[in-house]
Amino acid sequence: MTTLHPRRGLLAGLLAVAALSPMGCSRAGMGDAVRADITARMATTETPIAACYHTALQSNRKLRGRMVVSFTAAPSTGAFTDVRLVSSNLGDEQLESCVLTAVGALALATPQKTSVAATYPLDFSPVE
Repeated sequence: MTTLHPRRGLLAGLLAVAALSPMGCSRAGMGDAVRADITARMATTETPIAACYHTALQSNRKLRGRMVVSFTAAPSTGAFTDVRLVSSNLGDEQLESCVLTAVGALALATPQKTSVAATYPLDFSPVE
């Protein structure tokens, strides 16, 4: 399983979404093209995840923290399956559920012949 490491600056400071890191990917059998595909797919969730976070901020203006999700891209279809919350220090079940739903709607643009498992951290911080 590949762990993707965080990068700041996505979602205009509202939410930092992780970027893929080459660390450990060669052992996991994940090539550059697959890492790039996962990064691109996760980038498409910026708007829906930002909307999830914006809704959560209406209840808790100081809500911030990290959520780590894992998923498997299914062979042949590339659909993100088995999307799970690995950890979260946010304490907001509705936000967590909303994010899992957004990630679960994804699929690789170029499906692989075998399944691809990944872990992806998401950092949440309100705009000051």
